Amino acid sequence: MDNIFIIKKEATIKDAMGCINKSGKRSAFIVDNENKFIGLVTDGDIRRAFLSGSNLLDPVIKISNLSPFTVKNDILENDYLKIMRDNKIHELPVVDNKGILNNVIFLSDLQGITLSKPDITRKEFDAVMEVLNSSILSIGPKIKEFERKIAEYTNSKYAIAVNSGTSALHLCIRSLDIKDGDEVITTPFSFIASANCALFERAKPVFVDIDPDTLCMDASKIEEKITKKTKAILPVHIFGHPCDMDVILEIAKKHNLAVIEDACEALGTEYKGKKVGSLGDCGVFAFYPNKQITTSEGGIILTNNKKIAELCQSMRNQGRDEGEGWLNHKRLGFNYRMGELNAALGSVQIDRIEEILEKREKIAQSYNEKLKNIEGIITPYIGPEVKMSWFVYVIRLDNKLFSKNNRDKIIKKLLEKGISCKNYFPPIHLESFYKDMFNYKKGDFPVTEAASDSTIALPFYNNLEEKDIKYIIDNLKQIIK
Repeated sequence: MDNIFIIKKEATIKDAMGCINKSGKRSAFIVDNENKFIGLVTDGDIRRAFLSGSNLLDPVIKISNLSPFTVKNDILENDYLKIMRDNKIHELPVVDNKGILNNVIFLSDLQGITLSKPDITRKEFDAVMEVLNSSILSIGPKIKEFERKIAEYTNSKYAIAVNSGTSALHLCIRSLDIKDGDEVITTPFSFIASANCALFERAKPVFVDIDPDTLCMDASKIEEKITKKTKAILPVHIFGHPCDMDVILEIAKKHNLAVIEDACEALGTEYKGKKVGSLGDCGVFAFYPNKQITTSEGGIILTNNKKIAELCQSMRNQGRDEGEGWLNHKRLGFNYRMGELNAALGSVQIDRIEEILEKREKIAQSYNEKLKNIEGIITPYIGPEVKMSWFVYVIRLDNKLFSKNNRDKIIKKLLEKGISCKNYFPPIHLESFYKDMFNYKKGDFPVTEAASDSTIALPFYNNLEEKDIKYIIDNLKQIIK
């Protein structure tokens, strides 16, 4: 048994944190002086303890699980995964008949290669701990620091941090006074929030089919969808590839329409030398754990328009204006605030953005090189004058050689090999409630549907190793044959 996971019963919370940080796992395992297993403590236990008033030098045993699920060392290894899934546990201590800890099985090790994984270092850990050791967990200096760094990075005047990309999109819609009966032109090939944000205000998302290469909204098809009710265009920089913003901005100017950039998947992407998210009236990034940088949960609004910024700042905070009293509400608002812990994490991550983007570029290029000669596989397209920020790595199968059923079978077989993957994205217009609301049917947006039927998102994260990429590609080749 590797001692890297083990602490003694006399250990402090600080000792447990050091153990967890060193091992890279989420738990530390507690034994007595005879190495008998006593219990375990997770990083979540530690966070909850700090929020309840504990400090670094408190005994860790006071916050630990002293009756965790265990198995004896005569259990077959093939049964570990089923036991852990059935009992919904992430770590499985293995003990002998005397209760001595012989081994620890981690669910993450059994499940193979994950689809995504955040890149968290000691710097992020220390930044979060700094906030936990302070008295300010909300509406504090870390929010302003994070907003300033994102604004500077994107060359934007204003940045307003919120609790999700979805919330950010909603506030953009409201700040532009888009309401019941209005229309917003967007794409059916995206995460559903980019269309739902219009529905939140009883406006209608009007879909434009996508470009077959970039998978972004086909700008040449926008004008035919504009009506007297159209108030905005909401392009989505899908998978980190930018839309054709020159054309979109020209159309918007011609028809007096607002442009809301959904850049949730595209932090760091550049279009003709300018960072996306800063090109329209307002733009949005998201920081879910699978994004380029993470705040755990969170999003941010960018704009150069002071009125939009002030409205979004107010509406994220229950409708309070800046400098007003806590119970003074100028308009309808929401609790869409980002917490200080999230902002502290994000502030360190944005400091590392160039390092992170380089890692992701290297992994994407490794995939490109290994996949380029496999018949029937289409690697991601990158347009001219584009600097790609890789959110995910999505291949497509040639529709002439593979059906949707073929694609689904390939995904299933990859999963059986311990390789996490999935189809990205199902068409929004074919989601059941969109069909019910707007009578959409299969065939309405054929390019979107063909792309959706052929995509496979492969594992992609900053520290994905070459040996894992090779394992993925070798299995993909074999399955396709």
